Amino acid sequence: MDFRFAHRQRVRFGETDLQGVVYYANYLLFAEVGRIAYLRELGVVYDRDLLAHGVDFTIGEASVRYQAPLRFDDEYDIKVRMGEIRHSSWTLEYAIDRADGKHCADASTIQVMIDRKSGRAIRIPAELRETLERARGA
Repeated sequence: MDFRFAHRQRVRFGETDLQGVVYYANYLLFAEVGRIAYLRELGVVYDRDLLAHGVDFTIGEASVRYQAPLRFDDEYDIKVRMGEIRHSSWTLEYAIDRADGKHCADASTIQVMIDRKSGRAIRIPAELRETLERARGA
């Protein structure tokens, strides 16, 4: 399964470390930027479709595998695709590639649906599940 969604960004100076490369933890921030852009592309508006209904999601697991560095002012794409969808969680997979095509990192996050009041895991709401399933099948 290939990546059909990509969100272009540029490395800012403050995202780099003393070695002149993107600080490792910032790749999870890149995943967050990609996640929100991807959900928006799917028609999911965070506050309207989740928060207004008393639900939210939290990150239950996150991982990054680094392949090549990104440096200040590099343009890069955050590619996102739908992974496994379970009862109360779903996986997003990411590829972070420099604009010249060099593959820099793979990442994944598991989003867990929660009730905003109790903080407990809940089933993915039906409408959101349908959207996620459509994205998985695309």
